[in-house]
Amino acid sequence: MAKHPSFGSILYWDPAGGTSWISIGQVTDISGPSVSRGDVDATDHDSAVDNGGDGWREFVKGVPDAGDLTFGLNWDPVNLNPHGQTAGTGILGDFEDTTGDMAAWRLDLHTLSGTMEWTFDGYLNGANFDTPIEGTHTAEITVKISGKPTLTAS
Repeated sequence: MAKHPSFGSILYWDPAGGTSWISIGQVTDISGPSVSRGDVDATDHDSAVDNGGDGWREFVKGVPDAGDLTFGLNWDPVNLNPHGQTAGTGILGDFEDTTGDMAAWRLDLHTLSGTMEWTFDGYLNGANFDTPIEGTHTAEITVKISGKPTLTAS
């Protein structure tokens, strides 16, 4: 099985819903989507041994959750470009958006051949900024994924 380096993957954002993608610059590590499914306890009194059951809890599958996408940025605090590293514009403006509209997100995974991409709707629900004494300005951005993400390979 071939191994594919992830270095070179590209993250895109579109506040209009997936018609005009904007590449987000200076992205470092990317994590997610982080899919999971909850457990729903379906145990009832029929589960008891003296009622013909085996005495064990019973569960059914819960609702799937696409979780979050998190990514780091080499944050440029004076960068006024539309890629969104300045409060009130771009992806940080998404945090302040009160319309309830979802942005579209796309993660193009670097592969040695062909293409593979995640696409999903989501909203920025967290941004953590670091300004170390030794180092550069960085940010950790968290996007809450809404609905089912799509993984496409070709």
